[in-house]
Amino acid sequence: MTRVLRTAEEIEALLLQDVRGQRHCDKVEAIRIRPCQPCDDTNGANWKVASVDPGQASREFAGAAVMTAMDRLQREVSAIPWE
Repeated sequence: MTRVLRTAEEIEALLLQDVRGQRHCDKVEAIRIRPCQPCDDTNGANWKVASVDPGQASREFAGAAVMTAMDRLQREVSAIPWE
């Protein structure tokens, strides 16, 4: 399967949209990603979540939602290499 290439900002927006759609997570403020080497832990993607601002959402719910969204999105999207 070919991965879609997106900018870091686009990936962060996709993650945030996905997370906010999950239960008790509509108040998550921001998600930031960082580059990494593709490996099994990242489903072969070249990025992973660096930080999450849960805003008014529960850290536990936000953390679980981010892990679910990241796992799904890493299978489909790689970041355009950034410097």
